[in-house]
Amino acid sequence: MSATPQTHVPKDLSGRLPVTLPQLAEKKRLGEQIVMVTAYDYPSAQVAEEAGVDIVLVGDSGAMTVLGYPSTVPVSVEEMLMLCAAARRGLTTPLLVGDLPFGSYESSDEQAVITAQRFVKEAGCDAVKLERGGTSAQRARAIVDSGVAVMGHVGLTPQTATSLGGHRAQGRTADRALQVARDAIALEEAGCFAVVFEAIPAAVGDVLMRLLNVPVIGIGAGAATDGQVLVFHDLLGIYDGHVPRFVKRYAEIKAQMVAGVAEYAADVRAGAFPGQEHSYTIDPDELALFEARLVQGGVVRTGRG
Repeated sequence: MSATPQTHVPKDLSGRLPVTLPQLAEKKRLGEQIVMVTAYDYPSAQVAEEAGVDIVLVGDSGAMTVLGYPSTVPVSVEEMLMLCAAARRGLTTPLLVGDLPFGSYESSDEQAVITAQRFVKEAGCDAVKLERGGTSAQRARAIVDSGVAVMGHVGLTPQTATSLGGHRAQGRTADRALQVARDAIALEEAGCFAVVFEAIPAAVGDVLMRLLNVPVIGIGAGAATDGQVLVFHDLLGIYDGHVPRFVKRYAEIKAQMVAGVAEYAADVRAGAFPGQEHSYTIDPDELALFEARLVQGGVVRTGRG
């Protein structure tokens, strides 16, 4: 007897169904904004889940915000897979996208496909993201043809920021804007289901929106895009490194965290923690029996206060 295929699609506790690529395309068609946020671990993914976002990106920005690297370049595939798998365990509804780190897809189509498939198979990602057009568009095509969904990324591409003159806005001259347009179109034609525009003039973003048919997620690209993305640690004020112009702080969590840990340290040093309410109890008779058996069993050590 053959097994019946499982057709049940799990819902989260609020009854929402998992976000799909067709739903994102429909949001674009209807003019409904798409909400994307980064997350790099289980608790931050849970926050994104409960907040009701559409897409969670495990960005290579986690190299700096979580792993302490000076840039996104050093992070490895294994480290990204670890972060993606942790985020996966905290998610039910949002689409999970994993960033392919620098050096993991540029060499060949075969390398790109193998890396992308690891993100799906080992970490449970629904899709992967890669940067730039040019040969990256070719890699995107190969990954899409292998059955893995791909999100593109143009404008400021942090993995190659040095060649772009640093972490600065792109597309501020006609030639640079034209290159952004070419890259974005190439990624769409390669089969990307969406493209991220990062750090480009809002007016350029407005023009480019007329050229693309897939959803566009902006980060410092103006309000005309189909959605927005911010780094979890930036929008909540957890990471105190450089804050780009396009970031809006919605909380100052790090200050609260420091205050909380400092208060804990002060309580420990003053003997105010732990209190009786933080301790477990034992029946007095059981305690007396325990102490007696220590003596009977020769467990008691001498020469100690």
